[in-house]
Amino acid sequence: MSASIAADRARTNADARLVALARESRGEALELMYSAYKSRIYTFLLRLLADPVGADDLTQDVFTKAYQALGSLTAEHKVLPWLYRIATNTAIDHLRRKRRFTWLRVGRLAGTGEDPLMPDHHGAVPERDQIRRILATLPVEQSTALLLHSLEGYSYKEIADIQNCSVTAVRSRLARARRAFRDRYATTEALHPS
Repeated sequence: MSASIAADRARTNADARLVALARESRGEALELMYSAYKSRIYTFLLRLLADPVGADDLTQDVFTKAYQALGSLTAEHKVLPWLYRIATNTAIDHLRRKRRFTWLRVGRLAGTGEDPLMPDHHGAVPERDQIRRILATLPVEQSTALLLHSLEGYSYKEIADIQNCSVTAVRSRLARARRAFRDRYATTEALHPS
């Protein structure tokens, strides 16, 4: 038996135990789920939002929603993809609300000179921040699919289940995300060479 098959069986068994525990004690099930998956959900949201405080707040929201939905889990559910689906929907809702309420700094409106006249390039932005900024410009469905596939290692089918869409939609989202990311990264590199 290969290591990946054994790992899949162990995850399936752990998920089944968690679902059974949720039937007996939702509080204990949530504690176990939170300790097992909090860091993965937080990291996913941080990569998606590029905002540590926002990612932390949304992580709490994800587990609150998971607690409320624990009764809907069945023995066939895989817990981590289920949590990613909740996280994805929570992030999409957050980003849509954020777009509706965009604040402008008063200095920009009044021309008070609050901002420097010349841009300051003395502290070059590390590449990690550049990647976060580029991901933030992509539509959330595309950036989510890209993160789930490239960093979390999910298959197209698994991403389709998490995003509640077809495999064809996932292929399209990934192709568009890769193209847009590559173009924006190249443009940023041309503007700010190392």
